[in-house]
Amino acid sequence: MLSSARLKIAIALLFAMTLAGCATSSSVQTEFDPATQARIRVFHGTAAYLYLGDVCDGNTHPVIHAAAGGFSYFERNKKIGVPATDDMPFSYHEYAIPANEPLTVKMYWQAQNASGTWERCGPLYTTFTPNAGQNYDTFMQFHRGVCQGVKVRKLVMHADDKATTIAAPLNGLPFRHCN
Repeated sequence: MLSSARLKIAIALLFAMTLAGCATSSSVQTEFDPATQARIRVFHGTAAYLYLGDVCDGNTHPVIHAAAGGFSYFERNKKIGVPATDDMPFSYHEYAIPANEPLTVKMYWQAQNASGTWERCGPLYTTFTPNAGQNYDTFMQFHRGVCQGVKVRKLVMHADDKATTIAAPLNGLPFRHCN
């Protein structure tokens, strides 16, 4: 058992480490050039990767590890100005991405159910080409517990500054697998 003095030191160190974690800065790009870039919001809950290019072409491409499954809920949101929508969840990250070039979204989800069986969806790849100055969001959609694939939506701004969404045009199917 820890002595009273050691316990106080341990609590003080834990408190200091917690405050240090709150003070760290994010390396997410905060500058946004609407002439050459688009923005994308990645909802948490699945493992998510953004590949700058079409990864199914067999070449290597730079990647952004955008979400780490359920653990991402413990991270503070990274915001770069993507307008809010009425149906967005509380946990997400936003990124500036190159426009007018293919972007591949890779998502994977798994969870252990009450009986101990692992359920999973993916990895699934969806490729689209973001337009300069536009905002998008992406997530893995489920309906009644069944995986519906990776969704990519384009945000549409209205005169009252309210953002709604429409399906973004995809370069392939939302259930695509790469070899």
